[in-house]
Amino acid sequence: MGRFWIFIAAVLGALSVAAGAIGAHEVTADASRQPFATASVYHTMHSLALLGVGVVLFISQGWRTHVGTIFLNLAALLFVAGIILFSGGIYARHAEIFATPFGVVPAGGVALIGGWLALAIGALGLRR
Repeated sequence: MGRFWIFIAAVLGALSVAAGAIGAHEVTADASRQPFATASVYHTMHSLALLGVGVVLFISQGWRTHVGTIFLNLAALLFVAGIILFSGGIYARHAEIFATPFGVVPAGGVALIGGWLALAIGALGLRR
């Protein structure tokens, strides 16, 4: 699973750069630029966190880390869900693609927090 999460992190990282560029060049109102910038920063930061999870999973192959592996994969899933819901919801709202349903962006934030907590638990479960 480590290589899979590294691949997804790389794709999401590339998309975060593209989203940041779009936000910098296409979003004209200052009031709209700040939420877009926040979404871009969280997108980039959590793409890097996902990359870290993928690297740890890749390196830990063969270790006795069943609990750690479960929680690290959960962390990866929550980071991806959080990026999609939190950053994607803000991007969509400010690009006026569609009106995001109430609760999508906060649910993404909760997923990101959950990802960090799952990462912490997964790290405690790692055993050589």
